[in-house]
Amino acid sequence: MDLYLIRHAEAVSRDDAQYKDEERPLTEKGREQARALARSLVARKVHFDAVISSPLVRARQTAEELLQNMPGPLGELEFCHHLSPGGKPRKLTRFLLGTGGESVAVIGHEPDLSTFIGRLIGSRDAQILLAKGGLAKVECEGVPDKDRGMLAWLLTPTWTMPVEE
Repeated sequence: MDLYLIRHAEAVSRDDAQYKDEERPLTEKGREQARALARSLVARKVHFDAVISSPLVRARQTAEELLQNMPGPLGELEFCHHLSPGGKPRKLTRFLLGTGGESVAVIGHEPDLSTFIGRLIGSRDAQILLAKGGLAKVECEGVPDKDRGMLAWLLTPTWTMPVEE
């Protein structure tokens, strides 16, 4: 299984009293980050059998931007509360096994995604930090479980956004 672990794109600041944390939407820059990531994935001929997102607004909106900007057929957007901040990696693994997909997009939050990546590649001490709108591709031999993955890509929004001249 190939997992594309994606940190939600830039959202409204935590300090904005207008929103509870779980309700913070993407900024316009965040929406563009998600669209740029979609364009990069399309250029690399990536498709998803399943798209799994944290239920928090900023992750859901990142997933929606990806789905709207990639050609189909793509897996239907599903939500997994184990991708919410503080989710349990083992429970997330069980959820992913139930997707039946070979190429799965997973949209969530830091530091949980980095911890999950470290678990997959067999390193508790992995120093991986996904930028907002960044992506890590982990190729898993068989099931996506502890010590079963290899980090294949690590993309930042800088690499996916158009270069300004």
